[in-house]
Amino acid sequence: MTELIFSINDIFNDESQEGCLTQYGCKSYHIPAYQRGYKWSSQPNGAVSILLKDLWNAFESIKENQRKEFYLQYITVKKCKLKIEDKEDNFLEVIDGQQRLTTLSIIISVLSMQLEENNFSDGKLHYAIRQNFFSENIYEKEDLQNLVEKKWHELSTNPDYNKQDIYYLHSATCNANEFFKEKNSELRGFFEYLKNYVKLIVNSVEPHVESETVFKNLNSNKVPLTEAELIKGLIITKVGRNKQLETIRSFREIIEVRNTLGRRWDEISKWANKPEIKSFYFKEAGAGDGISKLLQLVAMCLENEKNKVDHKSPAKEYPLFNFYNKFQDFALIGQKLNDIQSILNDWHIDDHIHNLIGFCRFVKGSKYNNLEFLKTCLDCEDKSALKVHLNSTITEILPKKETIPVLKYKVDDNELHAVLLSLSVFVKGIQVRFNFHEFSEQNWSLEHIFPQSPEGKNAILNNEQKEAIRDMLGKEITKEIQTVLDKPLRTDVEKLVYYNALQEMGPLNSIGNMCLLTSGDNSSNGCGFFKEKRMNVLNLIQKGSFVPKHTFDIFSKMLPKLENHDLSLWSMSDITKHTEHILENIIINPSTIESRKI
Repeated sequence: MTELIFSINDIFNDESQEGCLTQYGCKSYHIPAYQRGYKWSSQPNGAVSILLKDLWNAFESIKENQRKEFYLQYITVKKCKLKIEDKEDNFLEVIDGQQRLTTLSIIISVLSMQLEENNFSDGKLHYAIRQNFFSENIYEKEDLQNLVEKKWHELSTNPDYNKQDIYYLHSATCNANEFFKEKNSELRGFFEYLKNYVKLIVNSVEPHVESETVFKNLNSNKVPLTEAELIKGLIITKVGRNKQLETIRSFREIIEVRNTLGRRWDEISKWANKPEIKSFYFKEAGAGDGISKLLQLVAMCLENEKNKVDHKSPAKEYPLFNFYNKFQDFALIGQKLNDIQSILNDWHIDDHIHNLIGFCRFVKGSKYNNLEFLKTCLDCEDKSALKVHLNSTITEILPKKETIPVLKYKVDDNELHAVLLSLSVFVKGIQVRFNFHEFSEQNWSLEHIFPQSPEGKNAILNNEQKEAIRDMLGKEITKEIQTVLDKPLRTDVEKLVYYNALQEMGPLNSIGNMCLLTSGDNSSNGCGFFKEKRMNVLNLIQKGSFVPKHTFDIFSKMLPKLENHDLSLWSMSDITKHTEHILENIIINPSTIESRKI
């Protein structure tokens, strides 16, 4: 496949040696039947509107610098022979890029009409289907004037024209006509610029290669571009243009710049979509592409009074893309994207900052698991200021130390969760790195150590478990409860007799009887006793799975204050001593922890 560069004037030139058609010995381009019909949209964010704006912006930019060339994307062609109306002739078959070539032909025709210039695109596109539409409605000035004056409902009364591709062709023509009407004073200068300085890269396929095979390879598995992909193309193209020179060699340099930017973008996108990064920074509002969230964050840092993201605009209108397109300083956008990714990565590597940010974002009921919180962190002047901000936030999240013993399950769940999580994230005397990704993925949540409802999920008490209940109730056990527990089996009504007695005991729903377990463990534990829950935790550890330090300490009974080291039992004494341990070891202000590198 060979590659040559032509101005728009030379793309449609079949007379001089500089012309693309001349060099291939052809008179026009052929759009084959296997190509889909014309479908470029003329909506405000459609491909036609964007091309018109890009061309005009490129024209205006030459007033500020000497770089004139504006490079559009590739078209792929192959020389072929076709018999049209009993006459065989040479054509350049357009394998890829027909939408772009068709739109350029429309633009040239509209400009020729408004400026009363020669239409150098006349007859240069031959369509396997609907060829007559161009010759009857677009190439000639009078026909084109009639077309743009017609509304679609008028045109569509003709059955031959009531087709989807004709609708898009009509819309594109009317759009271009209205666009250039507003630019009247500079239109002639723009037309000269379009002809001579806007350029296309033409890829030529060898004649023996099957056209449809190439077409399928170029267009297979195509899906609508995401907003992030559109922004990628925008930034890479615009930044690359800033480095244009007026030589063919400079175009090679532009390609290299774009390739470098593309590789860097792919690196950032890959980083943003790593599971541990995506869940840590970009899990807000559930699933989604990490790079999209990062681009939202960058936009938040670039917004000003004149240019803000339109959050009321529906996603299909690409509000984020519109923001970046209006921003114009694409070098600054690229630099900001690089800087923010580097800062976020640095925070993630730093164990202490990682733990501070993670705690704020992953604690139950957090109002900080959003991009706004990351923006406030990025606004901090340096790491020292960031740590002050994070420590202040954590102090607000955690309950006051004196209130911890009176926290109750179902009443103070967020506070209970915060205290228990902090004991695994901020450990006295050592710097640990907490695995927030696994913590989130496994859905670690509040669970009673001694069960609330010991016979839930069809469980039947054994003698050891009955004794544990008697021990927990202590002096509160009644004759009725004793009678119920002595039975081999209990009805649901009988179970409530001792369930209610357990519930009425304050310590059972206090922090001394609470821990963090995975939702999977909670389900498998059901209403299991300490022994069963301990076995589940040990199984996790044996499999190499993540277990929070404080949870491990509870079920291994490694808490220093515990006096009862019976690994099959969690007693009232254990609840009391566990509470004391929490009060002695909770770190309300993590700034006291010494940070250390990995």
